[in-house]
Parts: sequence; C-alpha cells; structure tokens
Amino acid sequence: MMEGKMKVFLITVLAVTLTACSTINNVFPDRSREYERAETMPDLEIPPDLVSGGINESMSIPGEDQVAAPAQTQAVTTATATPMTATQATIETINNNNNLLAIPEEFTVAWVEVDRILQDAEIQINEQDRNTGIFKVTYSLDGDSRQRGLFTMIRTLDFSTSGDSQDYQVSLTGVGNKTELVILDMEGEWVSDENSQSLLTTIRDHYNLSRSQ
Repeated sequence: MMEGKMKVFLITVLAVTLTACSTINNVFPDRSREYERAETMPDLEIPPDLVSGGINESMSIPGEDQVAAPAQTQAVTTATATPMTATQATIETINNNNNLLAIPEEFTVAWVEVDRILQDAEIQINEQDRNTGIFKVTYSLDGDSRQRGLFTMIRTLDFSTSGDSQDYQVSLTGVGNKTELVILDMEGEWVSDENSQSLLTTIRDHYNLSRSQ
C-alpha cells in the first residue's frame, strides 16, 4: 500500500516539475540561436557640430579679437614711452606745493651720485650721514659757478642779494628701486623757498647731464 502511494507521489512531483519547466521556457525563451545569427551594426556617426573643433568655435567669445587688439596696442605704446624718463631725475610737486626730486636709482647708488653732484657743483657739504640719508650743506643762488645763468650773474651785481647763502639738509629716502630727495631746513621741515628750489634744480640738472653723457 505504501509503495503505491509513493509511486503516485513521485508521478505527481514529476508532472509538476515538467509543467514548471515548460512555463519557465515560455516566460524566458532561449534566444541563443538568434544571438548567433545577429549582424554587427555600423559605427555611430557624430554630427560635425559636435566635433571638438566645432565646439571650440561655437563657444568663442564674440568680439574677442576686437577687444584684444586695443589692449596690445596700449601695452606697446606704454613700453615705448617709458624709456624717455627711465634714466632721468624729475621734480614732482606733492602736498602743499612741496617739491621732491625723484631719482630712478635705489638708495645706495643715488647716495653716491648725490655726493658726487654736490662736489661737482661746488656746494659746500658741512656734514653727511648715510644712515639717516642726510647731507647738511650751505647753498646760495650764486654758489654753483658751473651752472650759473644770466639771471644769476645779474644777481651777483646786486650787493643786497649777493652771497645770500642758507644752510639746508638734503634728505634722501629709498622707495623700492628709486630714491626721493627733498630739501629740509635745519629743523627738519620741508622748505620751498627760492634758494631751496634752486638747489633742487641744480641737483636734478647735474644728475640728468651725467646720464646723457
């Protein structure tokens, strides 16, 4: 009796298994033969406007050439204009009409140059201190015989003004690759009287003359 039940059970299981396999094949059919018969697709063609060259051209900034050209022209203009004053000392006017001499050399070189200029111009040096950047000098309008003009020569005939000398401090301050020179009185105050301006001009003229030789 038991053997008969076992046979029935096994037959039932076998039938269910066969039915399940058939169902799976219907849901997930075997496509291996179709894959073997498949053909290779042609290469994908990229539109010309998506090529890197086309993208770069389409993304260029409008008017870029027109904007860059003036900037280049300006740079060339500036470069050609600077050599005119690069080696020349110039007098600049700043606060309250005070004047200074801008020397286009760093302090150590400018100090030696000014020392030489004062001696060449026969300006009396009473004291000098490189650490403080100060020359103490005595100067008068008719003191520089080598740079004396017609106006100064006429003044020497006027006994009321002849030999009107004054003590000053010639102060040098290094500012980067240039040096600023100012004329101070003996109290250390910035002065702009006739004598001090003549002294400043004399130093400038001697400096520029030595650069042109």
